[in-house]
Amino acid sequence: MSDAFDWTVLDEPQVQQVINVVAGKFGMDYGLALEAADARQEATLIVAEKAAEARELLAKGAGLLHRWLCQQLRNRWLTELRHQSRHLSYEVALNGAERGLL
Repeated sequence: MSDAFDWTVLDEPQVQQVINVVAGKFGMDYGLALEAADARQEATLIVAEKAAEARELLAKGAGLLHRWLCQQLRNRWLTELRHQSRHLSYEVALNGAERGLL
């Protein structure tokens, strides 16, 4: 992640609308893994982190910002979930070791 965040991009009403719509969509689609409030927080961080890109897309249309933010959030969140799913819990590893499976 970048050290520079531009929080002023969040003052744009359309940016807030897009963040809320995207967060709601992710809350519905991935509700078991990502709550809407968490998606909103993550989307806010993405927009502030990449404010120049977000402003450029917004200037071309809110639909482009929506699509970009969905892609950014999906990439960031689902990549993390995939990494987490590859790890075995202590209990699963212990059970597998006891059965001679590991």
